[in-house]
Amino acid sequence: MRDSRGWNVDGEFRVSPFNTRPELHEAYDWPDPFTLIDSTLRKTLFTAGTVTTIGGFLRIAEELASAGVRHESLNVDWTGGTTPPERQLELVRAVGSRDFGFTLNVFADTLLSDGTRLTDGTRATAVGMRETAELLVDLGADTLAPGIVPAASDARARQLDELEALFEIARSLDVGVTVTVAQVGLRDLDEMVPAVNRAIELGALRIDLMDSVSSLGPEAMKVFVREFRDRLAAPVPLTMHTHDDFGLATACTLAAASAGASPDVAAGGVSYRCGFAALEEVVLALETLYGVRTGIDLSALTRLARTVAEESGLPVPPLKPVVGRYAHLRHMPRDVAAVLRGGPDAFPPPSSCVAPGMVGARLEWVWDGLGTDDMAAALAESRGETFTGEEAASVRRALDAAVAEIERYPRWLEPERVAEVTDKALADLRGRSDTVPVEVTGSAVEAGVQVFDGLGMRRATELAYACCGWAPWADRLVAGRPYRTWDALDEAARTGLAALPDDSLTTLVDKHPPIGATTGTADLAANFSRLEQSSLAASLMLLRELARLNASYRDHFGFTYLVAAEGRSGAELVANIRRRMENSRSRELSVAHAELTAIVRTRLRRTTAALTTSTP
Repeated sequence: MRDSRGWNVDGEFRVSPFNTRPELHEAYDWPDPFTLIDSTLRKTLFTAGTVTTIGGFLRIAEELASAGVRHESLNVDWTGGTTPPERQLELVRAVGSRDFGFTLNVFADTLLSDGTRLTDGTRATAVGMRETAELLVDLGADTLAPGIVPAASDARARQLDELEALFEIARSLDVGVTVTVAQVGLRDLDEMVPAVNRAIELGALRIDLMDSVSSLGPEAMKVFVREFRDRLAAPVPLTMHTHDDFGLATACTLAAASAGASPDVAAGGVSYRCGFAALEEVVLALETLYGVRTGIDLSALTRLARTVAEESGLPVPPLKPVVGRYAHLRHMPRDVAAVLRGGPDAFPPPSSCVAPGMVGARLEWVWDGLGTDDMAAALAESRGETFTGEEAASVRRALDAAVAEIERYPRWLEPERVAEVTDKALADLRGRSDTVPVEVTGSAVEAGVQVFDGLGMRRATELAYACCGWAPWADRLVAGRPYRTWDALDEAARTGLAALPDDSLTTLVDKHPPIGATTGTADLAANFSRLEQSSLAASLMLLRELARLNASYRDHFGFTYLVAAEGRSGAELVANIRRRMENSRSRELSVAHAELTAIVRTRLRRTTAALTTSTP
């Protein structure tokens, strides 16, 4: 279960070698086999105010399975009534009807009573044991989870009889039984252990312990788990369920695991009250600090937590360990300078012992009110430039002033805004302003249309094809001459593009170089692309981000991100591609078609204007 990776794995994590001290590991008694139990679905359902749909729960379940979860727990609680909440039944039914690759363990409070009897001698529950068991199995439960609750001394024998009857029912239904024991830190071991041992004798697959109100501290947790294990009739897998009332859920869960009880966790620590032991915190600590292999794909942790947040409506707190945005956000001067100089993937990451990519995250930086001249110098290096001392100071002052203008949280500048402020500060200091291609005059365009009308077929087709790259469009446009006016030529161009089918559109879009990419060719289309993207050359930092977003866009939609880039800053394009990533594919095809039309019309207008000053 443990591995030999030690305390330092290049590119992944670097923790203190004290974690590998033999005297520490001699005191650990990790569960064998190690069996992580997940409660994300039920804890999401139980969290106040969440808006998760059944479809949302199923998407969370898919992410859990993809991350490596192999055991999921759900609840069906009658709580003294004749029917349980419909949402609980609906969730069990939806999850149980699909094969996610994990076992589905379902707790129900009517599977086992406290052994008391009503005056007529019947069990003091509204729904019978067999009725409950058959319902849960019909819904898709793989194992039944009765809860052993405190029983009066004169009722314990009857509770054990019920326990035996439940196991017989489970065998007849061909399902296993796990046993849940709540409030373990507040109960007498002499009261709990006999019933647990009887369950073990009957064939319980696992004992799920619950410190329901966080009554055990980490040190006490170890003592409790060890003493509980020592008093069991036979070895059986244990789990421990811990809430975060004192902010110690992760610590107590790790303590329990080191003493032999596997963790019960939930992604993002989602749960009612104050939260639960967070899956990402527990497994990352086990893997890096203790060398325990959990079977969980660490690179899926951030995506999983964000999926829970998106589907439930409960945001991931920014300061949340491992998956919160601030866990991988840098703003302190030395940290920002290190990110700018080394890049977001450099190892070790500044102010961290775990690479963000290890948990599926990415290192980010922002500029807030702590800026320094060295940060400005590092910013220059990230842009492929070198600032003079005066330029660095001017850029820092401009950035700090922009931060000071922000009145609400968060008071910082994102990299895109940093690039904009920096470009303006440098332009002002150097006595120039960034320029964009000037729109050609109307008279030149009108005169150029007359020249275009008189060109030979081959030359006219070459020029038209360079504007668009779709041969049928170019052929029809040339065949439609003479146009005599720009309005007529423009109308023909737009009409021709309106007939472009989706398959031809994506092929045509893919002929365009990705935004921010360079092209080594010297044809007319390449010249157009260089001119249209000339405003992006100032910021290498933004070009790297655009390259990353371009790749994500293509993975998402299956074709190249296309935008009429002329005169638009890199920051604008980063924001644009991020917005468009939220579109459906059909919507994005429409947007791409509109952007292509705008590009072609601009190219055609520039081409006709140029015909008045060049020899065709």
